[in-house]
Amino acid sequence: MNATNPAPAHASPPAWQRPAQAVGYVLFLALVILMGRDVVAGIGTFGHGWQLLALLVAGYLAADLLSGVVHFLADNFGSETTPFFGPGFIRPFREHHTNPLGIVSHGFWEANGNNVLVSVPVLAPAAFLLPTRESAWAHLLGSFVLFMMLAVFLTNQFHKWAHMESPPRVVRMLQASGLILSKSHHDVHHTSPHNAHYCITLGIWDPILERTRFFDRLERAMRRWLPGMDPVSRVEREQSAHG
Repeated sequence: MNATNPAPAHASPPAWQRPAQAVGYVLFLALVILMGRDVVAGIGTFGHGWQLLALLVAGYLAADLLSGVVHFLADNFGSETTPFFGPGFIRPFREHHTNPLGIVSHGFWEANGNNVLVSVPVLAPAAFLLPTRESAWAHLLGSFVLFMMLAVFLTNQFHKWAHMESPPRVVRMLQASGLILSKSHHDVHHTSPHNAHYCITLGIWDPILERTRFFDRLERAMRRWLPGMDPVSRVEREQSAHG
């Protein structure tokens, strides 16, 4: 499909999703403030400086890899009728292939709402179980988790900007510098059969994952070894359906 052509509007989200996202935003903000306070306090206690800069980069790269894995799973496994995950999480990914410009019409809260829902269950244990102020290793681990989940939260915003014909100037600068996902990079994923360039935070992992055929190997292993899996891949089904 030509990404410049208009497409039908996306289906309405399930009834629970908007209220859940509203609660998720409140919890996400509270957890980020709580963890941020502990991370800042620990800098003076443990003297971590360059280590936090390294963890900032590591967390960002980890979020990019995680975005690729989640995107791959949502594109290739389950369906829109899968309980809970189908309507709220899988359907947006599948609809995005037929309506790639739909994401551009989403406001900030809608575009990033699902990401807060997946971030809160990771941030909460880190915030309440890690002794970030008492232990040097916990301070480093808590910092990594915080940086990674902040990048996860922003991932779909970067994804949205990669679909805009004229994003804000500062966004174009970040894209051109390779610091966030660019339109030219992400356009590869929107070429049929949509089985390449899954990473949508930065996209830096895509060449490595594709050279090693990581997702091809992972899909074959999952379809072979997990019970109840259709042995035929999504790409094979779609190619068969189109002759």
